[in-house]
Amino acid sequence: MSAARPLVSVVLPTYNREGFLQKAAESVLAQTYDHWELLVVDDGSTDATRTFLGTLRDPRIRPVFQGHSGIPAQVRNAGARTARGDYLAFLDSDDQWLREKLALQIEDLHAHPDSGWSYTGFEYLGVEGRGPIAPHDWAAYNGWILELVIDTRALIVLPSVVVHRRLFERVGGFDESLPRCEDYDLWIKLAEASPARVVSTPLVKVRQHPEDRQWTWLDMLEYMNRIYDALLARTTSPRIRRRCRAQKTRLSLDLMARMRSAGQYGQARQGLRTSFAYAGWHPGWWTAVLKTGLRPAIPATVLALYYRLKG
Repeated sequence: MSAARPLVSVVLPTYNREGFLQKAAESVLAQTYDHWELLVVDDGSTDATRTFLGTLRDPRIRPVFQGHSGIPAQVRNAGARTARGDYLAFLDSDDQWLREKLALQIEDLHAHPDSGWSYTGFEYLGVEGRGPIAPHDWAAYNGWILELVIDTRALIVLPSVVVHRRLFERVGGFDESLPRCEDYDLWIKLAEASPARVVSTPLVKVRQHPEDRQWTWLDMLEYMNRIYDALLARTTSPRIRRRCRAQKTRLSLDLMARMRSAGQYGQARQGLRTSFAYAGWHPGWWTAVLKTGLRPAIPATVLALYYRLKG
């Protein structure tokens, strides 16, 4: 272990995740690259988190305690403000890194100094640690990837990202006005400001469990629209504006389909009202009107027969 100032500051927010936190911290301690500090930002946990943090004796680990906010962007920014490293890396308390994660990314970033941030491949873990499961249709993209981030072809998970701290600060960090989707907003801002590097090896294990879905699809529509509207307000590129508007429409139609699939027709109708101003030109919007208006009136037996014949 080096006594020098850490090159990488790992920001790990947590709230009542003591059961998962140990594995996350162990995955940092196991890194083959050791010029790091770990900032565990406790968002006012009421479980045994603080007791566990008191057992960590490695001097590279610094707990940061604050009152509960419930806003992930605020918690991560609090960690970033106390960081001493030149680079910031992010890890959620229910996720894990593979041992070579930091070493491979830092080596690649040093070999490409024109790029200010990096991400990696990843795998999914189930609630009981089942997996790993490779994501479908994941592809690695280097360079100026803003358009690929906008239309989500570049699929980036937060625990995979390493970013130069100066770049993070230059784009304003995480937007604390966003209760969710703040990571996607940051990827857009980073992709506007700097080319990216990617290590295609899956170096992150991302856990999927019910706690991840504390928002509704209608919430998601609101947050994503705020992100796209902010991008439209600041970009001067006609190409980016076209891509952003198209993705805003496409995402709205997809989210309304998810609302209908969940039987949330009231929310779907509200989504239609919200999206008419920018998506009413699209034939899919009018199809959504018909499906939202007619499907609740179709008897369940008829729908069951239709799906049986269809599938």
